[in-house]
Amino acid sequence: MAASNHRPRISLQFNEFDFRHRKVLEILRARPRNMTDLVVNAILHFVSCPDAEQEYDKESIKKLIREVILEMSAEGSISFASAPTAPGEPPANPDLSDMMAAFRSGQ
Repeated sequence: MAASNHRPRISLQFNEFDFRHRKVLEILRARPRNMTDLVVNAILHFVSCPDAEQEYDKESIKKLIREVILEMSAEGSISFASAPTAPGEPPANPDLSDMMAAFRSGQ
């Protein structure tokens, strides 16, 4: 039997309605010659880096947002204003209400 010239291939299907998929498609289309190396490096990094899996989980994103807001507050880019509560409404979480009030006030 003759040796086969068949090389293993994997076909990926991206969802163009998902912003993450669209971004990856843009990156891959910009690098047509070394797509495979880029994918291999990305997967090996994801598998070998213990923190990579939690990089975009909800808690990490919340922590990042808090850090950015604290930095902006320290720089004076934003200020916090207390949001009034409606009668009979329980007081909101002070950290979150102050942060959201800063965005609503347009500061």
